[in-house]
Amino acid sequence: AFSMSNNINNWKDCDAFMRNRLFGRTTEQGIKETGSLIRELQGVMVNSILSGPKTPLRAIMGTSTATFTRPMAQAIGGTMKYVTSGFTDASVLRQSLAEMNGMIHAIPESFELFMSRLNGYWNGDISTIKSRFAEFSNSDEHWDLMRHWAEGSNATLGEKSAFHLANLAREANNNSYLSYSTKLMAATDDAFTLILARGRSRTKAMQAALDAQAQGLIPDIGPELIRDYQNRFYNEIFDPLTGTVKESWLSHARGEVTLTKDLSGFAKALDHLFSQQPALKPFYMFARTGINGLELTAKHTPLLNFAVKEFNDIAWAKPTDLSKVAKYGIETAEDLANAKALQNGRLALGSSIMFMAYQKYLNGEITGNGPTDPQLRRVWQSTGWVPRSIKLGGVWVSHESIEPFTSLLSMVADYGDNQRIMGDEWVEKGILSHSFIIGK
Repeated sequence: AFSMSNNINNWKDCDAFMRNRLFGRTTEQGIKETGSLIRELQGVMVNSILSGPKTPLRAIMGTSTATFTRPMAQAIGGTMKYVTSGFTDASVLRQSLAEMNGMIHAIPESFELFMSRLNGYWNGDISTIKSRFAEFSNSDEHWDLMRHWAEGSNATLGEKSAFHLANLAREANNNSYLSYSTKLMAATDDAFTLILARGRSRTKAMQAALDAQAQGLIPDIGPELIRDYQNRFYNEIFDPLTGTVKESWLSHARGEVTLTKDLSGFAKALDHLFSQQPALKPFYMFARTGINGLELTAKHTPLLNFAVKEFNDIAWAKPTDLSKVAKYGIETAEDLANAKALQNGRLALGSSIMFMAYQKYLNGEITGNGPTDPQLRRVWQSTGWVPRSIKLGGVWVSHESIEPFTSLLSMVADYGDNQRIMGDEWVEKGILSHSFIIGK
């Protein structure tokens, strides 16, 4: 039917015409420019790098920490606003507590979604898998077309060899046991998206209830009313069956906690450059995750945070003009107040955690990597000093396996150990910088 509708009389011409339509050029040029072999081998490399069991565990720990500290930090910022307003404005505090409550109640539901998604990814029921490190699409129809061409008489020996090598790599990438880490992280991201959606719908429900009460439409705010509002808003912002996010705020929050925000500016151009040069790709793996992590670090580092456009936009935005912050999912004055409270709460939370860690160091109960002077470090070790340890209940234990806290504890001790070498100003800047980082 296809050949007759285009006045093509034989299979060979029809096949060539179809491939020209598919690839936009000749079959040989199209098959070369798809870069299938390179992409499949890159997939093997990504799965190999992520094959360790610590990778999904760290991803789960990091995502859960980033997710649940959002309402916690916002509650701290809301409390600060409540105090500075003379104990008259508790709206932000109530909304943040409602969000935290919604997240906690969503944990059983999110676990069910996690298992369902993991089973789907594992059995191959879902054709597309997206995680913070890779995006995989099981385009079997496209692959069968390339197989038909490669096994035909027009393909050269080199092209046939390239296809079969790519096919072997593809089979490895499709193997669930060889790509389990990517599938675990993809299911993790889906589960925490649901938790964020539940928290967001509870926040919107509290906002709507407070507005209705202020207008005299309802006399009191009760659990049943909040539950009805929450179910309505939940269906408007998220579809758990397909994983579709329908709201910009939720999309932005998910990208932040899972480190999957789209790149922009210089970072996007750099990512595009390395993607176009396959030989350089191994030196620039996981660009989106790393750059998003660096951005989060800069957001909470003094001076550097004001170099991050998002932090700047939210800090200086006015409720009467939300045009500059709309891309962050901030569409109302209440959303802006919550975002500012979140930033202030993170600063306070980070400073508090660092203060407690330094009190532990001053009591001689935390060790890091020791001084940078090798001779001095050997002297310490000869006296019984043990690196990267913490004293718990009168017993010294190693904290190297306590991810991600071992980096924090070692860093705190390293600043103290090198204070005489580097000076007080260096230590002060480091303490302030990392208080913001840990706050995140």
